[in-house]
Amino acid sequence: MAADERLSGNPFLLPDMQPAVARIYRALLSGENIAIYGDFDVDGITATALLVQGLTTLGGKVIPYIPHRLTEGYGLKTAALENLHQQGISLVITVDCGITALSQVKKAKRMGLDIIITDHHTPLPEVPSALAIVNPKLPNSNYPYSQLTAAGVALKLLQALFHGVGKEKQPDELMDLVALGTVADMAPLLGENRYLVKQGLKLINTTPRLGIKEMIIQTGLNIGSLDTESISWVLAPRLNAAGRLAHAMTSYKLLMTDSPQEASQLAIQLEEKNVERQRLTTKVLTKAREQILAQGISPLLVASDKDYPVGIIGLVAGRLSEEFYRPAIVI
Repeated sequence: MAADERLSGNPFLLPDMQPAVARIYRALLSGENIAIYGDFDVDGITATALLVQGLTTLGGKVIPYIPHRLTEGYGLKTAALENLHQQGISLVITVDCGITALSQVKKAKRMGLDIIITDHHTPLPEVPSALAIVNPKLPNSNYPYSQLTAAGVALKLLQALFHGVGKEKQPDELMDLVALGTVADMAPLLGENRYLVKQGLKLINTTPRLGIKEMIIQTGLNIGSLDTESISWVLAPRLNAAGRLAHAMTSYKLLMTDSPQEASQLAIQLEEKNVERQRLTTKVLTKAREQILAQGISPLLVASDKDYPVGIIGLVAGRLSEEFYRPAIVI
């Protein structure tokens, strides 16, 4: 049950860490424009914020890119990569996505983009021809712990970079983001994850970043007494709500702002989105339940309607599965 620093693995044991660090270091030295390509869930948002903040600390010229759930969907998209290339980006680092993006990486290389994939999802037998793939689930991984989330893998990349450029201080001030991403992604709180979440909660409970502090205040939580359930049931749903109904950049901005006024405004927006998310979930769940009961309970539950919001159907399927004790599909 101990959760001390001995659980933190050597980042250079992760696959392709050396070439990833070398390429990023070259980009930092030459002033290249770097994009962090994330995902719209909390793990993807926190991993994006973590790398943008960390690389900026090292003097990098970095921008975030988080796709729109409703108009773009999950993962690397060629149109988005073309847009980044036109903006002068030469290096794209993915977080929480990319491990299955075979054709997209090929097209990106033809454009002249270098792609570094950091991901934690299980790879297919064939992996993309990226410059580097940092993923603890790769078959050739020597890393002692395979259950890191996207935020955890992003932190390991930063730790390796900080070591590579001779920085004595490690990026420990970003552990709050790792805790948020790890708990929100429902990763097992064992091994290194347990240590990372413990350290992150210490930060959240002592010196929370402005956006998180505003969320804590507005939701009636008490700084100093937050635990994993506070993340699971209060903070994470609000951070997820933006990406479910609109654009996850609202949550990203909340995590990155250094303006108290903006933090307050963004936290209010997320609260409003979360209330709307709850209302829509209840509405769709009621209609989907009626559909299922009308067609008779079968081993596989299926409910569909062209008006079901894309950002809500996963939640509804989960609720139906819990209620009827069988798999459910909502489309």
